[in-house]
Amino acid sequence: EKVKEEYRVVSTQKGFHRIEWVEAQAAVETRDENGNPLTLVGSSLVITERKKMEMELINAKNRAEESNRLKSAFLANMSHEIRTLLNAIVGFSDLLAESDDREERFGYLKIVQENNELLLQLISDILDLSKIEAGTFKFINDRVNVYQLCNEIVRSYSIKIKNHQVKLIFDEQSPVYYITSDKNRVIQVLSNFINNALKFTSQGTITLGYELLPNHELKLYVCDTGQGIAEEKQKVIFDRFVKLNTFVQGTGLGLSICKSLVKQMGGQIGVNSKEG
Repeated sequence: EKVKEEYRVVSTQKGFHRIEWVEAQAAVETRDENGNPLTLVGSSLVITERKKMEMELINAKNRAEESNRLKSAFLANMSHEIRTLLNAIVGFSDLLAESDDREERFGYLKIVQENNELLLQLISDILDLSKIEAGTFKFINDRVNVYQLCNEIVRSYSIKIKNHQVKLIFDEQSPVYYITSDKNRVIQVLSNFINNALKFTSQGTITLGYELLPNHELKLYVCDTGQGIAEEKQKVIFDRFVKLNTFVQGTGLGLSICKSLVKQMGGQIGVNSKEG
């Protein structure tokens, strides 16, 4: 009759907790005339390092399985997205060649151009994602004038906004601040926020701004009067392939890339919203 147990021993030294894993093995050595155990013989062995290695192996296995699952999901999503865009480009290009009506041709051309832009954006996102995962994404840090950067973004987007019921705003009375960062990547993140705001805001305002926090960090934000995000969806919008509305164009990669970029630049990313 043998017994084998693993247990943790917690000791406190100078206010710090130290945890050791111990493996104990024991067997009955002698019994009385009724067969009841009298003495045990056994051993105790500290197995902290072994448990650590076991946990590392389990974590590595879980990461490999998750990576494999993500790759499968990635391929399935990308195949669908690329096929959808290419079908539109090829289909409307054929119609464009066959149509003699000027207005009809212009309509087909517009659809082809829109899908071309979406396809280019999709390929750009895929390349960015692969660079981030491979750890080869390069950041070129420089002194960035945040006031000038925000002003440039608002000016460039104001020309593109087709919905006259939506106004893009930047408070030009904002103080001038400088940060050390990769200007192009900051623009990429803020542009992604504005693009999302434009998709879900039918009327009102989209505001790009910034404020200095008490810890001397600069908070950049995009605030809109759109439909808002449900609380349960706020937890997952920075995950890959998450789309709040499947009828709105996009791959669900943009915010995931933004999260990786911001994290690698030493910042934080988040959302505050109320549905409606």
